[in-house]
Amino acid sequence: MFKSILSAAALAAFFAIPATQTIAAVAKPPATFQGQWWTHPLGCEYSRAGRPGETMWFLIVNTRKKGCPAYITGKTWGNIYREEGSKM
Repeated sequence: MFKSILSAAALAAFFAIPATQTIAAVAKPPATFQGQWWTHPLGCEYSRAGRPGETMWFLIVNTRKKGCPAYITGKTWGNIYREEGSKM
């Protein structure tokens, strides 16, 4: 019985996220977030950085886990960065 409940929950979670998206692909701090550090849903931690008026989130290396990007863009000048850096 317990296994069937777990199977049903896993199946529901699988269909709740469209196939073209993953948690890692859509996860980023809200634009209104003001803190210095942010934790990704996968458990990786990021630190806010960037030039004045720009926001970039860089991975704190010792918290790196599979699937977390090296950086996440927030507000940038001239769109010189991709949305996310490479993933492990």
